[in-house]
Amino acid sequence: MEGIAKIKERILEEAKEEKQNIIENAKAQAQDIKKQYEQKAKEILNDILDKASKTAEEKKRRIHSMAQLENRKALLQAKQQIIDEVFEKAKATLKDMPDDKYQNLISNMLIKSALTGNEELIISEHDKSRITSDFLQKINNTLIDMGKQGNLRISKTSGHMIGGFILKSQDLEINSTFDSLINMEREELETEIAKILFEE
Repeated sequence: MEGIAKIKERILEEAKEEKQNIIENAKAQAQDIKKQYEQKAKEILNDILDKASKTAEEKKRRIHSMAQLENRKALLQAKQQIIDEVFEKAKATLKDMPDDKYQNLISNMLIKSALTGNEELIISEHDKSRITSDFLQKINNTLIDMGKQGNLRISKTSGHMIGGFILKSQDLEINSTFDSLINMEREELETEIAKILFEE
């Protein structure tokens, strides 16, 4: 009986030791697993942070680029607005030119533009007080001296223009309105105006 008790005791002792070994091994494995996952978590976190940093940098670059683009667009719009204002002021100056200077300008333009001297003259409503029949008669006399018909006449129809005129014959129309002349020269003038205004 005593031998059985010793065997039992021995078995229980070994079982305790085995249990202790299993527990220690399990703890060691758990520690290893924990370390591995901590390392993995750290790597994942670093990867996420790195990606987030790159994304943020890319967004920052894009926002900066868009801001620069918007800034350039706003600057171009402002420049264009200033140039438009310059042209509007030029048109207003031409429209409000003193009568004697205006008549002198129109007179020279008509003498150069009249092909046969037998054309109809379309002018703006605003110009009817400045370009009168008497004024036109003087130009017709000059045209006759040049060997042309001297039969320019004011059309009953007014034109929508700031100044200048349209010369109309049976088969030809010469547009010498200030609107048309300014628009024709605008592209070239815009470059020059930009150079003067913005020192480009």
